[in-house]
Amino acid sequence: MGIIHIAGLGPGAIASIPYGTVLLMEKNFPIYLRTARHPSANFLIQRNLPFVSLDSFYEEANDFSSLYERIVDFLLSEADRESEIVYLVPGHPGVAERSIQLLQVAAQAKKVLLIYESGQSFIDELLFKVGVDPADGLLLLDATSLRKDMLQPRAHTMIMQLYNQAVASDTKMLLSEVYGDEWEVVIASSIGIDGQESLQKVPLFELDRTKEIDHLTTLYVPPLQSEGLYGEWSEVVNIVAALRSPDGCPWDKEQTHESLRPYVIEEAYEVAQAIDEGDVDELVEELGDVLLQVLLHSQIGLDEGEFQVRDVIRTLSAKLIRRHPHVFGDALATTAEEVVQNWEQIKKTENTAKPQSLLDKVKKGQSPLNESYELQKKAAKVGFDWPDLEPVFAKFDEEMLEFREAGTEEEQRKEFGDMLFSLVNLGRHYGIDPERALALTNQKFRRRFVHIEQELKRRNLDFSEVELAILDEFWQNAKEKANS
Repeated sequence: MGIIHIAGLGPGAIASIPYGTVLLMEKNFPIYLRTARHPSANFLIQRNLPFVSLDSFYEEANDFSSLYERIVDFLLSEADRESEIVYLVPGHPGVAERSIQLLQVAAQAKKVLLIYESGQSFIDELLFKVGVDPADGLLLLDATSLRKDMLQPRAHTMIMQLYNQAVASDTKMLLSEVYGDEWEVVIASSIGIDGQESLQKVPLFELDRTKEIDHLTTLYVPPLQSEGLYGEWSEVVNIVAALRSPDGCPWDKEQTHESLRPYVIEEAYEVAQAIDEGDVDELVEELGDVLLQVLLHSQIGLDEGEFQVRDVIRTLSAKLIRRHPHVFGDALATTAEEVVQNWEQIKKTENTAKPQSLLDKVKKGQSPLNESYELQKKAAKVGFDWPDLEPVFAKFDEEMLEFREAGTEEEQRKEFGDMLFSLVNLGRHYGIDPERALALTNQKFRRRFVHIEQELKRRNLDFSEVELAILDEFWQNAKEKANS
């Protein structure tokens, strides 16, 4: 069974090489350096200690993933051949060393023993130099595998393995989405190496323009403050929680799921309106209002011990993965139609324990006008429908007459609903979407009414000063103007 001793060379200065690592070097085991492009490598040269540098792997690899895999394969092969070897890495072997992480997995499968020796990370030096206490919240990230979802803008962030301008450019682009181009960062180079150490403050957009970036460069990103955090999910959750807190807003504290119900519907319609008008800025604002409803209901759920926003997100995430097996599983779907078919089939399997009705497929939470339209469509699919238009017109006439003859307020409400339902059915037979048709009429009414207001203003008149006949004349003028 081969043995690999793993040790760190410290942050760079020869004086910072751990004594245990020095003793290990002086044994007669073959020594392998992940890179000789590290100041501490000079110690081996000065002591005439033979070693093998793995820098050639960097020159041959197409990416970092394949680079570290090749290094691991090579080390395992050498351990088998030599029986016992030493693998030296910059800094501490447990900090930002992807090759060590891969080696731990591969060595177990190959039955190679790994013995961990000492090391000192550059992080200790860097934290002291930039004045950061890790107890205040510290995030360590690798620039070569950085993703936006890893970032936590409230924390002090150290991004290691910056390597070169190309990596720095990718890092800059990703960070700019969260922190903004002008956010001041610190480029830390050769930390812990006397005479070479530097700390340079630059706005984020200048990150990849700095010549000093190399394999000994780390980026320090200070935490965002106040308004800079407004784009963060946790910040808006905290804001809504504050609104519902004992010292929060009197109105927000009084709300319940039931009292907020009208606002959910209202905000959804305003999103639809922004889409219809093609107003992107308005769409952004209205989507925010819809999100506020989600957060308010989630906070109420938390306050009442029912659920919290994580439950909402967790349920949504699980549903999206479950209903997209063609993305997250082995199912195939190459067209939108196939995706819909898969979606409907999965929904059926999810609802097998529930009593089924054809009309269960029509959601109850939508607007009553659209719900009536969808109910009629579902019933028509199984033949519950008039074959031609005459009985449809007759039914509408019947319902309108019953409404006219209704005596009590309750009867009027009931018959008015029946009349609307029959009117929706009439429109359906003509292929008319009642929601869209009514929306167009509402827009038309707005335009004509605004025209009346403008005519009154032009004449220095008020509604109370003008007879209905005059207002109707203005209305007709608006119609003619629209048709001209």
